Amino acid sequence: MAFWSKKERLENIRLSISSQAQENFSGDRLAFAVYIFCLLSILAQSSLILVSWGKLPPQVPVFYSRPWGEAMLTSPLGLWILPALLAVLATANFFVISNFRQNLFLVRAIVVFTFLVAFLTIYDSAKIISLLI
Repeated sequence: MAFWSKKERLENIRLSISSQAQENFSGDRLAFAVYIFCLLSILAQSSLILVSWGKLPPQVPVFYSRPWGEAMLTSPLGLWILPALLAVLATANFFVISNFRQNLFLVRAIVVFTFLVAFLTIYDSAKIISLLI
């Protein structure tokens, strides 16, 4: 009998922490708007890659920081690095935001950084694909 009451208490604590994080996140309109923008950016990048998949050449330039030539080329699967990077970064950043609500400057800086990464990844994906097709 004591096991169930302890389990129920743990479940209530977990639900209250989850609801507090959700309330904090949805209460900040800027963070919520950037979160929606990140989701739409990932969806748009994925759609763009899938739509242009048949038209892509066997090697695509993705790694522009490397020297010119073979080092900057990869297979078309390499285009998935950009939406995957955004998904991982946005998830990590919004997890940090939900746990550190008391420092408003940190929250705003992370939100702006996440928005910039989302914008730049969608721009880079569109630019790479438009130059190849």
